[in-house]
Amino acid sequence: MVNFLVSLDSSQRGSLPSSLFFHTYLLLLLLLRPGEPNSEEIKVIGPGESILALVGEEVEFQCQLSSSLDAEHMEILWFRDRDSEVVHLYQERQERHSRQMAQFQNRTELLKDHIADGSVILQLHRVAPSDEGRYGCRFLSSDFSGEAVWELEVAGLGSDPHISLEGFKEGGIQLRCTSSGWYPKPKAQWRDRQGQCLPPESKAIVQDAWGLFSLETSVVVRVGAHSNVSCSIENPLLIQKKEFMVQIADIFLPGTSPWKTAFLGTLVGLLLILALLTILVLYFFQKQRRSQEKLMKQAEKEQEKLQMELDWRRAEGQA
Repeated sequence: MVNFLVSLDSSQRGSLPSSLFFHTYLLLLLLLRPGEPNSEEIKVIGPGESILALVGEEVEFQCQLSSSLDAEHMEILWFRDRDSEVVHLYQERQERHSRQMAQFQNRTELLKDHIADGSVILQLHRVAPSDEGRYGCRFLSSDFSGEAVWELEVAGLGSDPHISLEGFKEGGIQLRCTSSGWYPKPKAQWRDRQGQCLPPESKAIVQDAWGLFSLETSVVVRVGAHSNVSCSIENPLLIQKKEFMVQIADIFLPGTSPWKTAFLGTLVGLLLILALLTILVLYFFQKQRRSQEKLMKQAEKEQEKLQMELDWRRAEGQA
């Protein structure tokens, strides 16, 4: 604040033009005194340099003026990469959906409860990998224009890994691990019971129409006492992973284990005994069937003999 000491004598009181000039100058100093914001001092404050959003959820883009000016009469534009790619437009106190990109239609919502204080929030629903990129918001009026830009990163944490047993292969058991719904491209790792990495036999990562990645990898597990094998899949952006573990008894693994040999010997012995019992049962039923057929033939012969004797007696009686 500048203080002026003014002393006017009687000879100067009649100097009206000088007094008017002085008061005009004083008024200009008061209007431009330090602390009053002007258009050059106003800035647009965005969400920050980078935002991380999860696939399928929503993200908020908050933009505000540094001086808390009323932005209700301003034009506020959210864009992607450049002005022509309109994410959302607020103009003349209305939301102009006709200029919105097809990718963002029916997915944005403007919250303007505090627009009188220069603060607005744009919500983007159902975030997808295709939404990743550079964004910005711009405030525009007759005497002010300013914008803020930021990067949107998208991440997706996929489904829990699923391990399936494929069968015996190359002196071990082949396991397959599958999972889907990841973004960006995930990393997979097999580990044994000591936590040591196992080299995968195969690995395939494919991207679907929505931009999400599905992963399939396999490994061959060798002989080991109660082998604990785990499959972990990690999202490199979130630094989060999902893991699934299976325990395989040694008797199911091919090799020279004495327990496995004893198990296989017992199994072979049981199969031989079962085969012998089957043969005995079949022999017994076959012998019984032959006996029944023999008795039936004897009964038929006796019946024929009786019939012949009956016919002979009947013929004698008629004679």
